[in-house]
Amino acid sequence: MLSIEKVEATRKETLKNLMTLFLHDLSEYNEKLELNPENGLFEFDVFDWFFDKEGLTPFFINVEGKPVGFILLQSGPYSNQEFADYVLNSFFILKKHRRKGIGKLACNKFFDLYPGRYAISQALNNTPAIRFWKSVYESYGIIPFEKEEIEDGINVVYQYFKTQPKLS
Repeated sequence: MLSIEKVEATRKETLKNLMTLFLHDLSEYNEKLELNPENGLFEFDVFDWFFDKEGLTPFFINVEGKPVGFILLQSGPYSNQEFADYVLNSFFILKKHRRKGIGKLACNKFFDLYPGRYAISQALNNTPAIRFWKSVYESYGIIPFEKEEIEDGINVVYQYFKTQPKLS
């Protein structure tokens, strides 16, 4: 059974470990991502903010009660309030759990839990991520507005859309 769970500070280290795997995968599409030469890990420079600042919220994606991925959500002052209530900062599923529908199910469940206006982006060279998100939008019945931008020197495509909880 799939569940979405807010990450409490007591589980911060577990999320940090998953983040290193996410950044490793992402480094294939972002040449600016580098290992920390001191510890040999990829590190997210604002990781602690997700436990310290209101409007930044980390979530585990669990299957059978065990984390298989995560979502980092920006809201309030950390979203583009003119266009989005939420910015999905990061989304990750462990490789062994990919292509099984878990990511798509997690997104659909998350959109039901947190309805509103979203902004999600992918690097233009990350075609697997772009394909994944297109399949998510199709499965949820979303037709996003897309806009290409340059963010931190990387060509990205943003999707803007609004979700409403589905009636069960």
